Amino acid sequence: MNRPFYNSNIQLHTKVIDDIFKNFTKDTKFLVYGLGYDSKMWFNGNKNTFFVEDNDFYIELNKDIPKTNIIKYDYKDITVKKSMTMTDDEINTYDIPQKLLDESPFDIILIDGPAGYEEDKFGRLLPFHWCSKLAKKDTIIYADDCKRELEKYCIDKYFSDKKKYYFTERMGCCKIIV
Repeated sequence: MNRPFYNSNIQLHTKVIDDIFKNFTKDTKFLVYGLGYDSKMWFNGNKNTFFVEDNDFYIELNKDIPKTNIIKYDYKDITVKKSMTMTDDEINTYDIPQKLLDESPFDIILIDGPAGYEEDKFGRLLPFHWCSKLAKKDTIIYADDCKRELEKYCIDKYFSDKKKYYFTERMGCCKIIV
């Protein structure tokens, strides 16, 4: 499959990338949690892609993407470790950014940020929680690194009754059909 803007720094497996593009049209509204080396590829798919990012390095790396398509978000103190013990009431105190509400619903959502690879790093609890509210019927959610403890927990918490397909490459990616 042709992948314009693909580069060797992209960590998401090509099987997942190809599956996303298989479901991609000129009208697809796409939300990506996490900017990175793949962001130009996603944005240039149809220029109707929005990103949520906490790390200034990745925002600067992707300075060619219009600022109107990037939502800078401070996850404050929601680490991987803390995410595992938060109550629904505590989670609900973190409001969805207005820009996401304005742009929703989304056709495809990729959860690939924040980093979440150590218990003291920001975790992906909020992206999963927000996805459960920003999706519509037939939204496709891709949850990268789904073999990690927090990601498994969030998939079970928010999407236990939804159809799922698992890509087993790398740390896994779960495709969820809402």
